[in-house]
Amino acid sequence: RSDSVVACTGGAMKGDLNSARLESVETVASTSFLRLEQVTYISPFGSSRKWDRVARTTTPSSESKESTNEDLQSSIDCDAVAVFCVMDSRSSSNEPETIIVKQFRPAVGKLTVELPAGLVDEGESPGAAALRELKEETGLVGRVLGVSPLTFTSPGLSSESVSIVIVRVDLDAEQNTNLPTLVEREDENECIETERIPMSKLLRRLDDLSEEGYGIFTGLYSLAFGLSLGWTQLPGMLESESKGA
Repeated sequence: RSDSVVACTGGAMKGDLNSARLESVETVASTSFLRLEQVTYISPFGSSRKWDRVARTTTPSSESKESTNEDLQSSIDCDAVAVFCVMDSRSSSNEPETIIVKQFRPAVGKLTVELPAGLVDEGESPGAAALRELKEETGLVGRVLGVSPLTFTSPGLSSESVSIVIVRVDLDAEQNTNLPTLVEREDENECIETERIPMSKLLRRLDDLSEEGYGIFTGLYSLAFGLSLGWTQLPGMLESESKGA
């Protein structure tokens, strides 16, 4: 293993990342929502290899999608969206908040903490899907501020792609007041509890919830960690690094 590292860093390069490519995809098994596929691909070293992956059967087609003024990148084709809310009030001096959702996930067998999220319907844009899912899961309405490029939650296992959609929520708006913290939709088999959290306290709250036994969505924790660095730790880290240079 150490010889391989030396060869890649100091010897003649044998691999070419840009030459790696998919050759074919074969469906091994399928259910209503998921497919088990075997992929044949050319590795960076030029050899033909196989890889097993999971794909969603609900992946939207690349045909034209619904376009709205709320959607800043309607051409993105993704399987799902996750919604990061920036919630604030002009009538309050409190810091902005975000909202998380708690629900039981059979795949991991426990309660999880996540961003509001869901699959993109056929013909639906990421922005429209985000606003729909936010309304369904939390009752909130808002305005799309931005849509991320495609991201992949577990690229070693699945081809599922997700776009993060940033939504601004006006807490002064009448439709965003006096909302329940428990959303039940028995016809969709959904029982979701919501929690509003000040941005600066998000990482600490996720740590507390993890200690209580909740499973934490990777994307949410990564986002909270980044916010924590930017708001509380990063200035000090940069100052210390500058003094040491």
